[in-house]
Amino acid sequence: MIRKKEDVYELDRKLQIHKDQLERVNEEFFDEEINRAWKQLKIEAANEKLKNMPVDTISTLEKGMPINVLVSNGKRTIYDLKDDLPDDLMRLDGIGEKTAYPIYDAVQKIKKSVMEQAKPRMNPDRLSNTDYILLETIYKKWRLVKRAEKLKEEFEQFYRSISPTIETAKKKQNFIFALFQSRKVKAEINEAYEKLNSEKFQKEVKSMENKVSRVVNFSINKRKLKQHFVEENASYYSEIEKVVGIKQTVVDEKIPSDIVEAVNQFPLNTNGLDVILRNYQSFGAKYALHFKRTLLGDEMGLGKTIQALAMIHHLYQNGKKYAMVVCPLSVLANWKREIKSRSQLNVFIFHGNRREEEFRKWQRETGVLLTTYEQTLRMDFREEEHKLDALVVDEAHYVKNPDAKRSQSVYRLTNVAEYVLYMSGTPLENRLEEMKQLISVLQSNIAERISRELHLLHPDEFKRVVAPVYLRRNRKDVLVELPELEIIEQWVEFGEEEWEIYRDAVLTGHLMLMRRAAWLGGSPSKSPKLERLLEICDEAKENGQKVIVFSFFRDVIDVVKKHLEGRTFEPITGGVPNARRQEIVDEFTKAEPGSVLICQITAGGVGLNIQAANIVILCEPQWKPSTEEQAISRAYRMGQSRDVVVYRLLTEDSIDATMLDVLGEKAQLFDLYARKSEVADMAMERMDEIDEETLKKKVLEKEKERVLEQVG
Repeated sequence: MIRKKEDVYELDRKLQIHKDQLERVNEEFFDEEINRAWKQLKIEAANEKLKNMPVDTISTLEKGMPINVLVSNGKRTIYDLKDDLPDDLMRLDGIGEKTAYPIYDAVQKIKKSVMEQAKPRMNPDRLSNTDYILLETIYKKWRLVKRAEKLKEEFEQFYRSISPTIETAKKKQNFIFALFQSRKVKAEINEAYEKLNSEKFQKEVKSMENKVSRVVNFSINKRKLKQHFVEENASYYSEIEKVVGIKQTVVDEKIPSDIVEAVNQFPLNTNGLDVILRNYQSFGAKYALHFKRTLLGDEMGLGKTIQALAMIHHLYQNGKKYAMVVCPLSVLANWKREIKSRSQLNVFIFHGNRREEEFRKWQRETGVLLTTYEQTLRMDFREEEHKLDALVVDEAHYVKNPDAKRSQSVYRLTNVAEYVLYMSGTPLENRLEEMKQLISVLQSNIAERISRELHLLHPDEFKRVVAPVYLRRNRKDVLVELPELEIIEQWVEFGEEEWEIYRDAVLTGHLMLMRRAAWLGGSPSKSPKLERLLEICDEAKENGQKVIVFSFFRDVIDVVKKHLEGRTFEPITGGVPNARRQEIVDEFTKAEPGSVLICQITAGGVGLNIQAANIVILCEPQWKPSTEEQAISRAYRMGQSRDVVVYRLLTEDSIDATMLDVLGEKAQLFDLYARKSEVADMAMERMDEIDEETLKKKVLEKEKERVLEQVG
């Protein structure tokens, strides 16, 4: 209750505190915290390196230093000397002024060099307190800044509305001085106190305080934060890059500096694009825009799709509004999903019975037209009637044969478009003729020079020659600071026969058949999921990598094994004895790159160490998130020397999407109660204990409703 003037002043003070608290929730505050935490991580990383640098490293800078004397005094590493001043060194037995200062200077130079080169790596399985501070700060920045801005406006409006009442209430005097106040003033003061004590005002104040408190005192459970970091690690490092100003090597050093400078100067417009580009991704998009007709050969997992979308988005913002993407059917749904989730661009699909209608809508409404290689043969694109500003050709090695009809069809579109970006994760530099063919379509003058001067070109010179048309980066070169895990969702469509099987399974309530219907097409041409799996395995082989494939279903395992004949081993299933399982893993470890190990997720997903593989494929989502986590951890664990890329194969408009939605709803429910870390931990531990049958029933009901509406 507000009874006296002191109470009014206290109310005003509290409101001012809330206002000040909100003012501090801004980008500048979080950026300062991010910089502070990152600097601490660099110090910690540098210190770890200094601990492993023997003291005789000093001799590389200063000859004739008494290294043995330092060792005898317990100074065995540079870390042992890092905080010593010359006076400290002179207190050591056998160290005088003549050697103390050179030793000090050498240590300082080493410290500075190590600090500059330090690249902290945050391992999700071994996050330090500083790691958590950094990740939490970034998470809060993402979640709170915009929320705080809206709340500031709301708070300001509220405060302005009540401020006159508060100022009037402050005029209240004690009994003696009140005698000298007019009746009108007294009435206004009484009215002000009535308003401040009204139920409506008290509710408004309480509501505002609660809103401010939820922002100011926002916290996130460590387990949830870790999981979010695992799923969105690239976004976290992108934020760090942006805030801290990390400069990475984004291109091969053999590319001419004038090209690098010109590309970096390009004014890329990312306004409205819902993604934070890594430095190398920004460079890739700028490169494509600067040279207009290019081939992007980045290793898989570097986000070629995002770079292409950044190029398309930039062009759209600058009045070039007609873009087309040609890709395999297996990644069509994934392209659609990425564009819709990352941008405001319209998406149209030139595939199926409605392709002509979709084509006309694209020409009328602008945006991105998605199609497959085969469908381009059916596209009646006439340059004199239709517009095409940008063409993206994904998995461009599909059109390496100039005599193939689909190649000729894509080449025709290439000649029409102003901007063209071919993309392939296959290392084309190992297949010069194929690479030259693609370059000839993009920039014939460079291809001619390759043909004319190939015998004269040293590898470094070759890179310089193709620099205006071909760009390739490897994960190890541009993601040196990333943790060892990246999860990529790959969305595909059903094949026609698969859709019919799936529809019947839904209508009859056959849940298990619904989950594996996307594998029953019989061949890659009829099963986009199978086709995408084979593409990933082929690309892994080209890049010298091994693959683990996980599925719950034996018949899915049989399908995969059949189509990877000669590259696989005996599948690890529930019927394989434990001793034999390890023998299979040992055989796989010794096998050639490109080998594939197929495992039933309930058998191979636990108890085995399979660090030989760094590509993991999950054939379908599981009811329990822990099942997938355990499977991933077979490869993603101590001893793994390469980044692990996990592909989750998911079918659009299917039980896969519905399962993820329902599981997501479940997670949100737990978040509502996760106000304290211990509560959150308990909640997460119980997630897998929720009645699975209830979960399945809910998913089946949702899918039945959706399919009936679709076929109806």
